[in-house]
Amino acid sequence: MSAFTALAKTQSKVFLREPLAVFFGLVFPSVLLVVIGTAFPNATNPDRVFSGRSLVEVYAPTSIVLGLATVAVFLLPVALGGDRERGILRRLSTTPVHPRVLVAAHLVVQLVVVTVASVAAVVVGMLVFDISIPESLGWFIVSFALGAVSLLALGLLIGAVAPTASSAQGIGMLLYFPLLFFAGVYIPLQVMPDGVQTVSSYTPAGAAVQALSDSWAGGVPQTSSLLVMAAYAIVAGLLAVWFFRWD
Repeated sequence: MSAFTALAKTQSKVFLREPLAVFFGLVFPSVLLVVIGTAFPNATNPDRVFSGRSLVEVYAPTSIVLGLATVAVFLLPVALGGDRERGILRRLSTTPVHPRVLVAAHLVVQLVVVTVASVAAVVVGMLVFDISIPESLGWFIVSFALGAVSLLALGLLIGAVAPTASSAQGIGMLLYFPLLFFAGVYIPLQVMPDGVQTVSSYTPAGAAVQALSDSWAGGVPQTSSLLVMAAYAIVAGLLAVWFFRWD
């Protein structure tokens, strides 16, 4: 068994032992969709406010981005900050297993988590509310991949500099709730003022929701949405590599 495989298995076990991480990382996106669909009257009926789509259809991409943001800027930085706080990264630097292998294991585990959570949300929407499968499936996958990478890059940047798990959690929370707002978790983007929608389109969460929504409806995501996510992925990723501290 390679060092990477062993570390990935260990990180998976650590994740599964944390009930809150499992709930918010894996289950909460599907729960949000069910709550929206059952708690709001006529949530499954087409609405002209949403260009003929139902409230549940509008929230389906939002619930996916909720899962992405939760894992990326809340769980990942705490895990990396905890490893630094406990001296795991420093100890690894004295062994043939480079700390980068541990970071890569974290990223792969979190990517698997967000993928499973997103697939679960899509399946729940299809089975419970008869939402159609994303019509432009190829573009949907591209949008999901860019959204995941851009948000994970932000989380990695936080984890690169946070000395402890608690500091990583604090920094992550400062970013987490604005991301959820601009993703339309609290208020659907379609009913927000134009100025707020414009600001949202320049955030990785807002751009991801827009791209996922476009591809789900059978269209091609706006080039600007894809470029925004790619820019965050590249810039945050490079900054994370530049500032990363092993101890």
